[in-house]
Amino acid sequence: MIRTPADRGASAPYWIVGLTVLAVHLALFCRDIASTDGFFRADRAPQRFHAIRTLIDAAHDQSAFAAGLVKQGNIGDYGIHAALYWLGGPLAVIGFQVLLAVAAALCVTYIAGRAFPGKSFGVAAGILYGLLPQSLAFPHQLLSEPMSNPLLIFGTAGVVHAIPRARAPAAWLLSGLAMGIAGLVRPALILLPLAAAASLVWLDRAPARRLQAGALALGGLAPFILWGMFMLSETGRFGPGESNQDLGRNFSQSTAKVLLSQGVAPADGHVPDWLPERLTLGQYLHYLASYPRGFANLYLNNALVMIIDSGIGRLYVDLLGFGAEERIRLQDPSTGWRAQLTNHGALTMLRRGWAVAPGTICAGVLGAVGFALVNIGMVAAYVILCRRGSALGDFHEPLQRRWCLAFLLLVPLYVLATSQVVAYAPSRLRSQGEFAIAILACFGWAAMRGARRSASKGVSA
Repeated sequence: MIRTPADRGASAPYWIVGLTVLAVHLALFCRDIASTDGFFRADRAPQRFHAIRTLIDAAHDQSAFAAGLVKQGNIGDYGIHAALYWLGGPLAVIGFQVLLAVAAALCVTYIAGRAFPGKSFGVAAGILYGLLPQSLAFPHQLLSEPMSNPLLIFGTAGVVHAIPRARAPAAWLLSGLAMGIAGLVRPALILLPLAAAASLVWLDRAPARRLQAGALALGGLAPFILWGMFMLSETGRFGPGESNQDLGRNFSQSTAKVLLSQGVAPADGHVPDWLPERLTLGQYLHYLASYPRGFANLYLNNALVMIIDSGIGRLYVDLLGFGAEERIRLQDPSTGWRAQLTNHGALTMLRRGWAVAPGTICAGVLGAVGFALVNIGMVAAYVILCRRGSALGDFHEPLQRRWCLAFLLLVPLYVLATSQVVAYAPSRLRSQGEFAIAILACFGWAAMRGARRSASKGVSA
């Protein structure tokens, strides 16, 4: 078949985004070849590597393999990494994650182009997402996000692609499955396929849509249910299993932070001996009712970190290694930046952090200023799209666009809300919704620019 100029024009945004993002990752990959220190410098990398090695060792003994799986808890957190590491070590993991990152940026371009017609939106959103600090750093590190984030984006793009077409249930199942595997890797995402299906039915209540939404939800829940059934057969308890980052431990760690800020825990930052290692939901709610101000302060600080922190430290410190030793002092539970923010406020945190690692603080401030521009664009998009008469509420608009807009607005709020149950809500948790944030930010700034131009023309006239 002969490609027409229109075909070449339609593919141009994908070439621009793909080559741009790939070029930067290849430059970072060259550094990975020289040294893999940054690969193991990620959050929880030592624990995840231990799980990987345990699983690889257990694979050589079939009788111990099932016990090895159960011991490490949720397989999504380490299973894909273990298979890749067994095949080719750190570089195999990094190479696969880089491919996922480039493909995710291309899918962001596709989603943005369907949400906001015009080539410029797709190019801008794809490049912005692909070049965000965490989008650049994570594929080169031993983390769960470089697996889960692209899978969530693939599932979203699959739904967007399937809506206007008379697709068989398999297309919806596959889209849900991508989201479901993302939820198995990062359990906080497990409800997003259900939210995607519910929003589809809310926007179009035709019987055919209900069947499609059902297939989407089924695919989204299948990975978690299958793993839970395996755990039930091995341990007698249905669920993802226990790990050093399961929900019960996060409840306990969150409570420990509150107790420290309220003067109940030891001042040296250690967890009280009487606080269980894991808390049930009932126990957590009991502490929440006992220390409402402390938890409100925790949630507010978590939200501020999620919103303000650009994640540039993942690139500057974790991956490239600048100020890596000083970062250890900044993370001290009693005197580090989180403790300073919780107990003394942002100004004290910055002042004491500057005394320890001025380069890291300077990079963080510059990153925060840059990400503030992204946040401004995103807020503008929410204001524009949530008002009456917007494309979201216009039933004359194609369902594909309306669902896309609704889901883009939902994802950042969902990520912010679910992050509150995590003891430490760093910017890396926000990365799960950064594809939506990037698209909304580009639209918001374009809309503000257009409004400014219109106002200027009105004044000139």
